[in-house]
Amino acid sequence: MKKIVLTREEISRIEQETEERYGIKRLILMENAGRQLAEVIKEYMGNLDGKKIFIFCGKGNNGGDGFVAARYLFNWNAEVEVYYLGNPENYTDISSLNFNILNKMGVKTIPLAKSDVYKLKYKEAYLIVDAILGTGIKGEVRGETRELIEMINRESKKIVSADIPSGLDANTGKICGVCIRADITVSFGFAKKGFYINDGPSCCGEIKIVDIGFPKFFYERK
Repeated sequence: MKKIVLTREEISRIEQETEERYGIKRLILMENAGRQLAEVIKEYMGNLDGKKIFIFCGKGNNGGDGFVAARYLFNWNAEVEVYYLGNPENYTDISSLNFNILNKMGVKTIPLAKSDVYKLKYKEAYLIVDAILGTGIKGEVRGETRELIEMINRESKKIVSADIPSGLDANTGKICGVCIRADITVSFGFAKKGFYINDGPSCCGEIKIVDIGFPKFFYERK
């Protein structure tokens, strides 16, 4: 797949056109993204049997990608724990759908209230998956989300980020107050401009760009 580096606005327009012109729903893109994220993790970790993976999911569609990845990792016999921010009733339809699937399958899902951040037994985790914040972030990360990111970074566990390290500005490559320091960033469809400038290189770790089903025409424009 040809490497294309885009801004958040360009990617948003492509997602919209993919759905409106070609009929490829965002639910399909989310499924593909979560599956590819899980595949990279499986390749990275090898045998998943019994290995504990903590997946931290935010309130937006980035969290939904994490829910999908959790399902595949669970099916591949990893010991998955999903920690989520916010109220699932307020999630987007597609993110809420994937969250509900996890619960029906019996995957362990835990609400991450502010007071819970310090109770987690991080030492038990073999790997942490960051699906907290996506490319839409522009302002400074605050509150419980900031505390969570700081705690994850302090634990010095291996971290894989979904699409972009949480807290990194996709356009400028600057840290929005605080940012996940990933070992691997699994970027969906396209690379983000911010990966390669300012703080981007120090936050992204190894960058893997994966195919999630965007029509080939978007790669032929450049």
